[in-house]
Order: sequence, then structure tokens, then C-alpha cells
Amino acid sequence: MAESPEESSPAGQTPASSRPEQGSTGGPLSVAEQIRQRLGELSPSERRVARTLLAGPPTIGLESSARLARVAGVSGPTVSRFIAELGFSSYAAFQRALHEEIAARMMTPAEIYRRHQETERSADVVGTSARTLGEAVMASVAGLDPDEFQRAVSLVADSGRQVLVTGGWFSQLLAAHLTSVLRELRPDVRLVGASASDRAGAIADIAKRDVVVAFDFRRYERDTLEIARAARAEGARILLVTDPWLSPVADIADAVLTAQVSGPAPFESLTPALAVVETLITSVVDALGEAGRARFERFGEIAERWVRPWPDGAGKVDRETAREVAADPPLHLT
Repeated sequence: MAESPEESSPAGQTPASSRPEQGSTGGPLSVAEQIRQRLGELSPSERRVARTLLAGPPTIGLESSARLARVAGVSGPTVSRFIAELGFSSYAAFQRALHEEIAARMMTPAEIYRRHQETERSADVVGTSARTLGEAVMASVAGLDPDEFQRAVSLVADSGRQVLVTGGWFSQLLAAHLTSVLRELRPDVRLVGASASDRAGAIADIAKRDVVVAFDFRRYERDTLEIARAARAEGARILLVTDPWLSPVADIADAVLTAQVSGPAPFESLTPALAVVETLITSVVDALGEAGRARFERFGEIAERWVRPWPDGAGKVDRETAREVAADPPLHLT
């Protein structure tokens, strides 16, 4: 296998035969996702290359293969075997794919907006939106890695751990939604606000068994990374929800869930990530079982002091009707 970064194949984009395998819905997995999913299949020396790429600066993979081998402390042939394991035909093909991903990862909102304006679009906004969002949701949920997802569920469903949830400029909406639902299912769930005092207080309260759920999408936010690093330093576990290009928090996360961000508007959509969150919640409900149901009912009884149904007394009537039906279900004629 050629080792020179100058090696190239015919013009333009990386050929399909040189790209890594695709996800279950046909969308290509990012280089970082490929590496994370293959860690358990690699030899010890190949894992050193993988860890170097995941933990180092994004541009380390754009260095020569000899330079990457030196940084990882392995031989040149080990780097070649590692690249082949990822499904690339050459180191140059790997670099081209990585370069494209780094460019996408660093793209500014203004650049995304500009490209959106330059794209020819259908007059059927509703139909296009339904198709784009539907495909993005399907790709995000169906493409979840089973092992990563199960680790995420185990962390969030463990009632012996405090769960702190934090997000960024827009993804704080997802953090607030997850927090609101989890509070109804289990104790010790806390939303970390955007203020300096909220974040400082959260870091001060982090304990070894705690879990930090971080939402971080490009452009990735330094404050989110700092919270994750502080939590890791205290021995806490990290669950990251991010985009396909992976937030820097992925380097220290115990579980990573990715979601597409494509949508009909010139803004990155949170709809696919919300679908991932809802899927996570569904499995957490199953994992908590009877304890979760009891907590949910108790929480609802307390919440009705402040969240009153309309019309007056509707909640009480609904509960009584539900109990009567459960005790004496109606007959079904066949």
C-alpha cells in the first residue's frame, strides 16, 4: 500500500471504492465514527494509531504517514494496516476524506447560509421539507451504533448516578427537553444553565459516579468542552450527543450518539437530534421498568398542583375513568 500523502487518484472527490463503509441508511460514516466503531476489532498497535487520531488535533491525519506513525509510536506498516481496516484503498484516499470532513466541521453558519442561497431549490417547500427531515431522522435513528446506544441508556437509566445535562446556543433546547422528561422518570437530574454561575456550580457539585450529558454541534462551544473535561477530571462519565463530524468532547466521552443536521432551511436542524433523544428516552423507560412508572405517577400527582388541566377537574375525572376501565374493561364484540 502506498504511504505517500502525495499519492492521488483521478480527479476530484475520493472514489467510492476508497471510501469507508456506509451506514445502515446509505449515508457514509465519518472517519471518526469509523475509528470509534472499529476500536474493538483493532490490534493493540493499530489502536494506538486510532487513539492518536481521536485524541490529537484534527489535522494530525493530514501529516505524512511516517509522521503519524512516529506520533503514535508504531511502524509505518501498522499505519497502512490501520488505514486498510477502515476501508480506504490508500493513505492518500484516507487523507482526502479526512480533509473534506475537517472542512465541513469548520464551516461557519454564514458559509452554510451562503451555500443554501446558491442551491437551486424546489418550489414545493412542504414536500421538500418532509422528505429532507424524514430522511435525516431515519438516517440518525437507524444509524445509531447499538453498543454506543446501550452504553448511553445504561448511564442515563442508573438512578444511583446524578445526571447533569448541558447544551450550547441552540442545543440547550434539546438539553432542556431531555432534562424535563428524565425528571419525571428518575431522581437527581439537573439542567446546567448557560450562565457562568450555573456552570461553576455544576462543576463544583460533580461527583465520581455522576453522568454529564453534553449536546454539542458545530460550531462546537469551548464552554461545553470545559465542562466535560472538568467532569472527566472528577471521574464522572460523559455521554455526548453531536453531529456526524463529532464534537471535540468525543475524545473523552464514554458514549457518543450522532445525529444528522440536514434540513430545509439554511440552518442546521435539531429535528434528527430530537428523534435520537426520544429514542434514548424510550429505552430509558424500558430500563427503569416499574420504578420509572412509580416515579412518573408520583411526579404527575405533585405537578398537578401547578399545572392545572382545563376544564377544572378534568385530570381527576380522567384518572377515575382510567381506573374504572382497568378494573372492568369493556366487552369487545366479535
